[in-house]
Amino acid sequence: MEEMEKVAREFFMLPLEEKEKYPMEPGGIQGYGHAFVFSDDQKLDWCNMLALGVEPAFIRRPNLWPTTPANFSETLEKYSVRIRELCLRLLEHIAAALRLAPGRFNGMFGEAVQAVRMNFYPPCPRPELVLGLSPHSDGSAVTVLQQDTAFAGLQVLRDGAWVAVQPIRHALVVNVGDTLEVLTNGRYKSVEHRAVASGEHDRLSVVTFYAPAYDVELGPLPEFVADGEPCRYRRYNHGEYSRHYVTSRLQGKKTLEFAKI
Repeated sequence: MEEMEKVAREFFMLPLEEKEKYPMEPGGIQGYGHAFVFSDDQKLDWCNMLALGVEPAFIRRPNLWPTTPANFSETLEKYSVRIRELCLRLLEHIAAALRLAPGRFNGMFGEAVQAVRMNFYPPCPRPELVLGLSPHSDGSAVTVLQQDTAFAGLQVLRDGAWVAVQPIRHALVVNVGDTLEVLTNGRYKSVEHRAVASGEHDRLSVVTFYAPAYDVELGPLPEFVADGEPCRYRRYNHGEYSRHYVTSRLQGKKTLEFAKI
């Protein structure tokens, strides 16, 4: 974790012309820059990001993996293997908590998709006028977030109020994503969250998204629509939902309406 934070920070400290060798294309989701930008007059989030596809191999864009720092790729590879193992264990425990077979989720995800996004939030002279990252839920099944301890920039929406998530060194934050909300028919709720800026401190986070393969058909599991329980979500192709998600502005949990009945 320390090495991943170190190489990510070293990348963001590079001169702009070096970072722009790995550009995020307009409408793209991999590379360095701003994601979810759809108009010239859109108010941008106060955040620079580097987003990369990790698994399966066909989603990778090797030309967008930085060669500086020199150990960036090796570090990300090792880190991603461990985070993938963690996601598999998390889903086993979630299944067990729901009285499902431990391998139920992992068995239906196919060749699961894993992507990482490194976010750097520089100090902002007017932090009250911007957001580091607009409110949203994640389209993943689970999201694993590593954040530095500079300040509490991550907030979650709870009972209509934004609550700061206090950073703890060497701790990981796990967010439930939209996919798990659909599969459990709402038993597990995806968390709406945002990032705020600081006038004094920069902030770095490393976020891993773990989701089913693009060709997997998803919908509420039969166990959660039995005994008169209404089915709240339709069946859909996860690849279609992913395309909908990355072509929509971040607006709370609005992207989940794609799946709602």
